[in-house]
Amino acid sequence: MEKNIETLDLNAETDNYIKVNSHWHLSYLRLKKNRYGMFGFYGVVFILFLAVFAEFLSPHNYKKVVQDELYHPPQLIHFIDKDGSFHFRPFVYKIIEEMDMETYEFSFSESDKMIPIKFFIRGDEYTVFGINFNLRLFGNNNGNIHLLGTDNMGRDMLSRMLVGTQITLLFALIAVSAALIIGLMVGISSGYFGGTYDLVAQRVTEFALSFPAYPLYFALVALLPRRADETVVFILFAAIIVLLNWASIAREIRGKTFLVRNLEFVRAARALGASRSRIMIQHIFPNTLSHVIVWTSFTIPSIILVETFLSFLGVGVQHPMVSWGVMLNQVLDIQSFAYAPWMMAPVGMIIFTVLAFNAFGDGIRDAVDPYAISK
Repeated sequence: MEKNIETLDLNAETDNYIKVNSHWHLSYLRLKKNRYGMFGFYGVVFILFLAVFAEFLSPHNYKKVVQDELYHPPQLIHFIDKDGSFHFRPFVYKIIEEMDMETYEFSFSESDKMIPIKFFIRGDEYTVFGINFNLRLFGNNNGNIHLLGTDNMGRDMLSRMLVGTQITLLFALIAVSAALIIGLMVGISSGYFGGTYDLVAQRVTEFALSFPAYPLYFALVALLPRRADETVVFILFAAIIVLLNWASIAREIRGKTFLVRNLEFVRAARALGASRSRIMIQHIFPNTLSHVIVWTSFTIPSIILVETFLSFLGVGVQHPMVSWGVMLNQVLDIQSFAYAPWMMAPVGMIIFTVLAFNAFGDGIRDAVDPYAISK
């Protein structure tokens, strides 16, 4: 009888097991509790959404020039017309331009003509991965809608800012990805092999980190061929950013590799005959992912600021490509800013994007900390 009772108790204990969460699952749970980090996460997702569907969300072709609509101010969305009637379909009023014959200054006002905002309409064509589309989220083929106004050539500011989001983020992602690949290769190999190779690699890394960033940016960007194709300038500009950003992640990864290379699982893999490349890729690299993710989330906004600053000065991304910096280049003087302040709209996108990535980076940094206390 006693044996049967013991057997039953043993079986009952085996049915009760303890669920052990992985480090990444615990990091995810900690990130969900971090409101600031989740704000950054949703902000980054929103920015990426705008970048991916930029052309679809744009009411016009971002290159479309309308000579009759230079410096037109933003149009307000209305549901109630001037007679007090309510409309279920939103609309804008057509902007009319008038010139004061005494001062020769232009002024803008809303006319009585209503332009209804139609959704999912066929508009200007655009190309995605070689396929032509013409479906746009909103617009009106019988009248132009400019919710953020127009620039000095009559181009729609909202459309240009959305496509600029795409170009700016693409530039940052290309530069970060290339710098990350170089930094990982140098950092992991340097930390794993050590010796003379590590000594040489670290001297090169320190040499790359010793230069003042912005003066060197100006010096290298000044060497870019001004008459080259804008795509060539884009690639060379990204290469310069990579040249000055790979060293920081290489140093971090080297330090992490030093800590991991002599742990039990690495020594076991070495004893079983695993090759050096296999050990570095399958055993050491996964243990550096937390550093990689945090570094990436903080480096992307810094590269966005560098690209915006240099393009604003006219030495970065070149026309006809459009980025946030290229758009701000049109308001270099105080007169343009005073006459058309809505052309500074990309500044709001830059601030929001930088804050979102930094908040997300802070949240990830706290979440992946193995010494963090779960509440």
